[in-house]
Amino acid sequence: MQGRPHIQPRDFPRPPVRKYAGSREDAARWVRDVLRNQILDGAFGGLSAARPALPPESTLAAELGVSRNAIREALNLLRKEGLITRVQGAGTFVTGAKLRQNINRLEGLAESLAGHHLPVDNKVLSVRESTATPFVAGKLAIEEGSPILFVERLRSVGGVPLSLETTSIRAEAIPKLINADLAGNDVFDLIERELGVSLGWAEITVESVLADNPTARFLDVRPASPLLLLHRLTYLEDGTPFDLEAIRYRGDRFSLTTSLPRTRL
Repeated sequence: MQGRPHIQPRDFPRPPVRKYAGSREDAARWVRDVLRNQILDGAFGGLSAARPALPPESTLAAELGVSRNAIREALNLLRKEGLITRVQGAGTFVTGAKLRQNINRLEGLAESLAGHHLPVDNKVLSVRESTATPFVAGKLAIEEGSPILFVERLRSVGGVPLSLETTSIRAEAIPKLINADLAGNDVFDLIERELGVSLGWAEITVESVLADNPTARFLDVRPASPLLLLHRLTYLEDGTPFDLEAIRYRGDRFSLTTSLPRTRL
């Protein structure tokens, strides 16, 4: 009696199954890092997506070669970071999507985020003529007590508060910028367009700080939440220090990126 012909499965040969070599705890941390990077890169949507969702646990487990228990532990770690939330019967959604600003080039926030197709909303909290403190005077190379233009703005993207910035600009800017449209433009753009000068370069320092109570209210975060504090001193092309900024970014909504070449000494 002739046997039935052996028919190979449709997907034969099967691709090798990925399997994480390590403990479940190690696998969970690894998955956490993989998903965290994907979330921050916008793989599941970002601020422009109403409900950016992660794939089901079974799909993630198959793709990453780990158990569903490891996936659940990784998702729990991400929830504790505030990056995702679980909606019963609906799935797991990104709540901590971040925007990234590249600091390889000297540019304002709206200019930097133009590719995201998200409008930057500026709420002007203060714009006035002020006097330079010893710190500001030293940075801007002017006499202590000299007049400066002081600007404070709350900046939001996609309806989400993103940064609180204070700016001190040399007195040459006062006549042109004190009544300028600071709600609709980057300060850099106004300086070059209204004053007819060119910006050259900036010195930047970034550090981690905790939100004080007033800043927390503006940025809609809890007091003592982590913030990125960027100090930026911008020079004109002729070397004049012209614009001194302190920008506090929400740590859960924003990151700064750059690329560094390796040079031989």
